Amino acid sequence: MAIYRYEHSLNNVYIIDTHQFNLENITSVFCYYDGERALLFDTGTSDNVERILKSMRSAGIPPEKLVGVVPSHYHFDHGGGCSAFWHRMREINPDFRVYTGELTKHKLQTPGNHIKGASSTFGSFTGTMEPIPDEAFVLVPYDSFLPLRFKNGARVLLLHTPGHTHDHCSPSVLIDGRCVFCFSGETCGTLYTGDAILTTPTSMPPNFRYRHYMESIQRVKSLNAEMIGFCHFGIIEGRSYIEEIFSDHEKLMTDFMAAIKKAFHENPSTSHVLKSTEHLWKGRISPAFKTIKGSENFFQNLQLSITYGAMVDLGFRESKYEERTEY
Repeated sequence: MAIYRYEHSLNNVYIIDTHQFNLENITSVFCYYDGERALLFDTGTSDNVERILKSMRSAGIPPEKLVGVVPSHYHFDHGGGCSAFWHRMREINPDFRVYTGELTKHKLQTPGNHIKGASSTFGSFTGTMEPIPDEAFVLVPYDSFLPLRFKNGARVLLLHTPGHTHDHCSPSVLIDGRCVFCFSGETCGTLYTGDAILTTPTSMPPNFRYRHYMESIQRVKSLNAEMIGFCHFGIIEGRSYIEEIFSDHEKLMTDFMAAIKKAFHENPSTSHVLKSTEHLWKGRISPAFKTIKGSENFFQNLQLSITYGAMVDLGFRESKYEERTEY
């Protein structure tokens, strides 16, 4: 089974483990490097910058070849490090830019309420999110190609895949119309298993929208990608395995939302909803995490946040910190 859940290189795509939350195999970013120029997909938090640069060097990718980053979305654990990364890269390659759409740019320049809410759940692990100056950005229209070209005619498509957030994108590498790699971000769920194709939900508050989320899965499907990358965590290679991921995740999300509705109408307390949907998480988080200090608390907070986000989308709860964006 072609699941890669460790630092690895596949056809110019490099998996980098950010060691976010002081845990391995939790958050991955990706680097596309053709030997002449490199492009990063996501940055992790502000605390992950040096870890990513170190991993690049170990993989033989000179940081001075890095021309930019494409954040999948504005959340602290994925695009939150863009400001710190841009400031750091000014010392290494002053041409480095943040390639993104206008929605992500706006959120990265106004991060206050998001980082406040994230800190209430994840504490100091959120890092910092300083507003980024206009000069750092290259704005890219959604569903169009970045103004960068790589060897063999490779180009990067900024595929708009809202649902997890309104700005969420799945940047994808295409060569002659063939999608060799899609960084799905959190469009197709997350992978916390070792060698089984079992996903977990990504309904983080307050901007999760189930309807848009399910539609965006279809957008990723239509690429017929040869490899799909997950920000939590790693790569799946091979069409049959990728189809299995889609099938598993679509069913899981359908069952998850239905179970939350049922539980809420039985008893609207969050604790009851969590307990009633616990069975859907069974087997979807590798037992290996239990041996790692801090992982139990992380996954408890994650499950609570994801369940709460679905409840917000269903109208059962209000957003506590960040304003819910209509889209």
